[in-house]
Amino acid sequence: MEKVTENSSFMYTIWLVLALICMGYYIVCATYAGVGSSFIFIWLLGAVFFGLVFAVRVLEIKGIIHVAKVLRICFIVIMATGASLFIFIEALIIKGMMAKPKDNCDYIIVLGCQIRGDHITRSLKNRLDVAVSYAIDNPDTTIIVSGGRGKGENTTEAFAMYNYLVSKGIDGSRIIQEDNSTDTSENMKYSVQYIENTDSLVGIVTNNFHIARSRLLARHAGLNNTCGMPAESDHVLFINYMVREAIGIVKDFVFGNF
Repeated sequence: MEKVTENSSFMYTIWLVLALICMGYYIVCATYAGVGSSFIFIWLLGAVFFGLVFAVRVLEIKGIIHVAKVLRICFIVIMATGASLFIFIEALIIKGMMAKPKDNCDYIIVLGCQIRGDHITRSLKNRLDVAVSYAIDNPDTTIIVSGGRGKGENTTEAFAMYNYLVSKGIDGSRIIQEDNSTDTSENMKYSVQYIENTDSLVGIVTNNFHIARSRLLARHAGLNNTCGMPAESDHVLFINYMVREAIGIVKDFVFGNF
């Protein structure tokens, strides 16, 4: 039977700590935003995964099961590679969050997100408030509001955004509605069709965690000169958004969207 040292005890206990953290954050998110809130299920899966790793390690230490050395090495390599990739991607996301908008953009693209019926959500309001402030300070900038109609939405996100901007005093003639897109990749693909010169300075308005991926997708769509215009994110769900965004970047890379 393997002798349990202080270091080995710490190493297997950390899996339990990670499982408890994931479960605790899942409960917080589910209580705050509802169990159907986007992507929070990943924390429940994380709790199950880390809990199983902890259980296997305990059973191994007690001599009840034996894990082959090659499997243990493979697990360590996979976890170390995944952690390194995750840290690298999060660094890119954080760098994007620190973006500062440039003055006198030719266009700004305001990315849509889910609305409830006809009503904009807090995340979308944050984006639109950034757009309003910028539009007031830069009266020659054309605004593209981008987002189609999804499940549970009575109208397109673009139309809801248009109405909000107009209600805040923005001239409707400055606003172009792109109302066919269903995700960020399509936001860029369809919005670029309204931009005559792809070398134009284009600001991307979205929540701060979403800036880096949005700019990569914009470049892939043909926009050569973009800047980020980050809006605030929900503080309770922020960690969830950061993890979701990292997975989104990997997905877009795998599917050739960059």
